[in-house]
Amino acid sequence: MRKAITLLTALTATAASVASFATLAESPDWRYVEGGYSKMDFDDNESFEPDGFVLSSKYLLNSNIYLNGEYSNFEEGNFDFDMLTLGAGYRMPLNATTDAYFGANFERIDGDFDDETGYSVNAGVRSMVTEQVELLGEVGYYDVEDGDATFKVGANYYVTPQWAVGASYKLMDDLDIMQVTARYSF
Repeated sequence: MRKAITLLTALTATAASVASFATLAESPDWRYVEGGYSKMDFDDNESFEPDGFVLSSKYLLNSNIYLNGEYSNFEEGNFDFDMLTLGAGYRMPLNATTDAYFGANFERIDGDFDDETGYSVNAGVRSMVTEQVELLGEVGYYDVEDGDATFKVGANYYVTPQWAVGASYKLMDDLDIMQVTARYSF
């Protein structure tokens, strides 16, 4: 947990300090769809690491309010596990290249052994540190079965103004989720 806080603090500080030098970069894009590979890692079970795919999207309704959704499917052996997130949030520009955001989400977990519904809240910073590199840092609270603090860091590299490749890592109480994605911004 302490590593996650240190990593999030370092990422946010780096994004904020580098953002002032990114004169050609614009603010992060809030209208995109992305998909890719996702892997789940349970802290107490090193032999069980299901993987699968993730599809997600954000859509900016006006200059500040956005909708978001994410669907993940994980499988290993006979184990099949789906996660669904649907929500909305508020985007607040901090400067020309950096946005802060706050969101609330409906959460659904559907697995072979358990189906649960809950909510999550999050706050984060997204920054275009250069014209092609976006960094993300996020903290949150995820409450489906047991409430857990969450920490997420990520980066995207824009190959063109519309296409990016990215990676993210999300830490929860006893579960970590790693994603590698391709993004199309519209």
